[in-house]
Amino acid sequence: MLIARECKSDTCPVPGGFFESSPGLAGNAFLLAAFASLIPLNIYTGVRYKAPLYVSLIVIGLVLEVVSHVGKILIHADIANPIYFSVYLVANLWGPTVMATAMYTALPHIMAIYGPECRIVSRPIYINIFFLTLNIFALAFQAVGSVFASNGTTAAEMAQGTNMAVAGLAMQFASLTIFMVMYYYINYRIAHRRYIIDPKLAVIFLSSKFKTFLIGIQLAAFLLIVRVAVRIGALSTGLSGGLFQSEVVTYLLDDTAVLLTAIILSLAPPGRAFGPSWKDTTPFTLQKICPSRIRLPLRSHERSCIRTRVISQPYPLNSTFTPGSSRSYNALNTPPVPSITSPALNGVYMRPAYEVSPVAAVPFLASEASSPRELMSPIRKKKMWASTPDASQMVNPNGIWS
Repeated sequence: MLIARECKSDTCPVPGGFFESSPGLAGNAFLLAAFASLIPLNIYTGVRYKAPLYVSLIVIGLVLEVVSHVGKILIHADIANPIYFSVYLVANLWGPTVMATAMYTALPHIMAIYGPECRIVSRPIYINIFFLTLNIFALAFQAVGSVFASNGTTAAEMAQGTNMAVAGLAMQFASLTIFMVMYYYINYRIAHRRYIIDPKLAVIFLSSKFKTFLIGIQLAAFLLIVRVAVRIGALSTGLSGGLFQSEVVTYLLDDTAVLLTAIILSLAPPGRAFGPSWKDTTPFTLQKICPSRIRLPLRSHERSCIRTRVISQPYPLNSTFTPGSSRSYNALNTPPVPSITSPALNGVYMRPAYEVSPVAAVPFLASEASSPRELMSPIRKKKMWASTPDASQMVNPNGIWS
């Protein structure tokens, strides 16, 4: 049975309370002020870049970290109070989990920037649903476990509470690991792509702000993974374990890691990297689009989603063809025959077909032969060759092109 009263010698993790020594006021006051100072900055970036969901989760995580250090300052005054310890432990476990949820919301936007080919699922909203469901279970286990660990009347109840808290942290560790695997899988798909990324979004994925955001989100995820691993190890040995009671480990590998994560996510927000495209790439508005229907260059190798075969005909540019009209080429207007000019005057020299051959202007010279047999005789051929006139007499050069 859970009772909100001061722990006794048989129920306290260590003699005298929940910690061997009172938490330091100076360190916790500094961390409280540091987390609180990041809240206005995130509110400003959220309003400016119109990223309400991401910024709301970051602000909630920062508020939870502030509450966590407030609880630790209260523990300094009463080290055996289970309510103060519950406030500290629940807020300490919830804060990084909510911040990690904010990072997960940026993954569908990243996939939308690089095109449908980088999508892991058909609809990016499924990724948000998956991570949100996993984190809800993690938060529930962490909260129930923290309450049992701090308000348990027996050692068995407190051990059960710490085990539940460890299960919640294990879910958070799994979600962070899955997030990193998805992120690096997308990078692999991009590095080995055989398509052209939409040039309309080149301003985003080629900008230094977008690259800074990607580096920042990797560092933040790595810091949270280290922090969660340390907290799992600390709670696995119980509240009386040396790792949980060590104030140096708590400051360096827990509080400092979370503070660095919050600073990175605050100074490199996704709204600054995406700009106005953050709203356009949100998974709530993205629809299932077939890759072949996206008008990108050099994508003819992909399979078309439209089963109807469309064959383009070589119609002239100045034709009067409209969709639904006859596809007969003869029904179209005949293009005008270009005039014969010098190639120096025309960019493309086109020689039209002769309707009246210039050979018709060549005068006909009657043969002296009276029969085909005489034409075939060698003597007649010699006479014809000898009596052949000049080329100037056969062809009038001024009448050919008149």
